[in-house]
Amino acid sequence: MNSLVRRPWLLWAGCLLLVLLASVFGRPDIPIDETRYVSVAWEMWSGGDWLVMHRNGVPYHHKPPLLFWLIGLGWGALGGPNDWWPRVISALFSFACLGLTVAIAHRLWPREERVGERAGWLLLGGVFWLFFSTSVVFDVMLAAFALLALLAALRAWQGERRGTWGLFGVAIGLGILAKGPVVLLDVLPPLLLAPWWGGRGRFGQAWYGGIGLGFLLGAGIALAWAVPAAILGGEEFRNAIFWGQTAGRVSGSLAHKQPFWFYLAVLPLLLFPWFFWGRSWRAMAAALRDGHDSGVRLCLAWVVPALIVFSLAGGKQAHYILPLLPAFALLLARGWSRAAPGGRWSVLPLALLLALIGAAFLLPQAWAGKLWLASFVEPSWLAAGILLLVMAAASLFLVGGEGGLHRLAVGAVALVVVALLLILKPLSPIFDMAPLAQRLKTLEGQGVPVAHASAYNDQYQYYGRLSRPLEEIGRDDLGAWFQKHPGGRVVAYLKSSSRVSAVRPEFAQPYLDGAVVLLDAEAAQRMPGRGQ
Repeated sequence: MNSLVRRPWLLWAGCLLLVLLASVFGRPDIPIDETRYVSVAWEMWSGGDWLVMHRNGVPYHHKPPLLFWLIGLGWGALGGPNDWWPRVISALFSFACLGLTVAIAHRLWPREERVGERAGWLLLGGVFWLFFSTSVVFDVMLAAFALLALLAALRAWQGERRGTWGLFGVAIGLGILAKGPVVLLDVLPPLLLAPWWGGRGRFGQAWYGGIGLGFLLGAGIALAWAVPAAILGGEEFRNAIFWGQTAGRVSGSLAHKQPFWFYLAVLPLLLFPWFFWGRSWRAMAAALRDGHDSGVRLCLAWVVPALIVFSLAGGKQAHYILPLLPAFALLLARGWSRAAPGGRWSVLPLALLLALIGAAFLLPQAWAGKLWLASFVEPSWLAAGILLLVMAAASLFLVGGEGGLHRLAVGAVALVVVALLLILKPLSPIFDMAPLAQRLKTLEGQGVPVAHASAYNDQYQYYGRLSRPLEEIGRDDLGAWFQKHPGGRVVAYLKSSSRVSAVRPEFAQPYLDGAVVLLDAEAAQRMPGRGQ
């Protein structure tokens, strides 16, 4: 273990591979985001249009195309679509983020070699980071391009002019293609505040000119896709990609509206388990006390303005600030050697929290039995509870000294694996879109018209390999639709699985806290009213 810790790259890769395998075998894609993104990639792959993405046959403007392109390219190289490649993409970008974070640490603190290694362990050992490192999302990829842009800027700051601003521009362009102009929020504040963290004498026309040229190159890369896509995608698509999506997320009018203090409230989750270890707090305090350190100042210029803007924006989700987690890791790593280990009592809050969670899974009927997931409680939850209690006890004895950081990071990997295989896997039936999707594929092959009785988020297109879009109708339109399509079928949702027996649908399966059903005309007449 010690030799691997001294050269941690192999261990980091092994940890990410372990989490990836647990994710692939432990859970299906989670609706509605992951299922939608994979289905958009499927429509691109099957329809052959790699310029304008589509969702259920309609131009899809909510996200730029890079993730979908990477999914499609991987499918092409691997001989066709598969379920695991989209998750591999995030794992590869997560590993890249570890390397880029280490490289940035070496640039900021060249005389302190261990800071970079510690920062890598701190980032890898974040449970929230690990979960999203194997999810079909855009944010880990966005983080990698933001880190690459910052690394290129640091090279310019240290006098390496050749190719630095070109690399910076490429990273900005790819970041925009990954998730849109939000990459500027992760990169622009520390660059504009460079005289504060890097020394006033180093910055002038060459610095800001390089930033400007880099942004122009990045914009050119993004526009190379956006302009032809806008021409072909139509007016609504054009307005959305150039303005509507960004404005909607800032105002919160699209979705995910949360109060301004949302990110402070979820910070313990974002920084788990480090948030609950006393040494982390002492390390952060030690880093912040060194207020004249250029690296500390850069991390603050990176985190604070972005966190304020994200907090003021209307639309919020916890994973939106994943690209800021490397900055937290760097700050903690900078102060780590100056923070006293604190003994086993410093990890007591973490141990108690793990013990409480473990106890909850030892007694699932006390809480899960009263909820919609009662029927999915399995003996594996008992095993998970026992393992969590063992981890809680072990943390009191193993987390201490310099090696405690590495051991806790590996423990976080083990915790995520346990959660995926023993806690989430029993719940797979409520997330798995494949059974109904395959039934829809059979109906498609028979030429049976199918409608979806609510807003459709492409949950079934990829998993059934569907080639035709589903018609979207309202719950109140069932009767009129069946009059036009007497032999058709409709996908509808029940808020409680207990209502399935009364409706007697052609097909039913669990879906989140209720059920999804496939109706013929007769079963549609037995459907409860709206909201039931």
